[in-house]
Amino acid sequence: MGMSRGLSEIVSMVIIMGVVIALGLIFYIIVGINFSKASASVSVSQIETLFDNIATDLDSALSSPMPSNVLSYPVFMTNYGTYNVAPSFCNLTINGITAYSSGGVVFGVPPGYGSMPSGYINVLLGNRSLIVANESSNLFNVVFYGASTISGVTYGEFIALYPRVAVLTMGGGQYELLVPVLIGRFNPSLSNLLVFNVTYPISVNYNYDRPGTYIINYTCGAKNELLSSDVVLNGKIEILPVYIYVYYG
Repeated sequence: MGMSRGLSEIVSMVIIMGVVIALGLIFYIIVGINFSKASASVSVSQIETLFDNIATDLDSALSSPMPSNVLSYPVFMTNYGTYNVAPSFCNLTINGITAYSSGGVVFGVPPGYGSMPSGYINVLLGNRSLIVANESSNLFNVVFYGASTISGVTYGEFIALYPRVAVLTMGGGQYELLVPVLIGRFNPSLSNLLVFNVTYPISVNYNYDRPGTYIINYTCGAKNELLSSDVVLNGKIEILPVYIYVYYG
């Protein structure tokens, strides 16, 4: 009888210890997940500040008399997100025909670390209107998006830096279209840097130097997370593309 009672107590103790260990493991996993999510959130906040600074510097570079410039930024290395330059993130059409496509600089976190709903858009810097009249505001947007897949990579949420387009009224039915174009260049030796090489604008007329009606559309984003703007110009158009090469590792 005594042995049976002792054995029962041992079994009970083993069960209790097993339950305590299991609860401890569950608690450890929950704490780990919450810590990872919190770390990812901090990373996103840091990248927001970085992208805001880059956008401001790019604006200054394009508004200077000699816009060509090279800008370098140390980046925050983190296990909770990745950098990328998504090609064709923005698309400019004139009368329905694609004239230019621009990449977007992206930092995103995996779905397990951040999960804003798909379709979510929050403009952090810039404007939802993507076509600027006479450079009256920022030429670069910084936008926070919800879950999406870009260039084959699935994000729970991401921040994108991309250009807007400026329409400059020159008078006499003449317009200039300033079109910044981001082009990504991957370089594994630049794992801790983002480098922006701003080139000098080149005047391009194509077939738009004839008086006419031109419908300008500019759209940026991915899948169901798109911003789009239109403007109708009556007259002649001169296009000033500004190629900005983005080197990243």
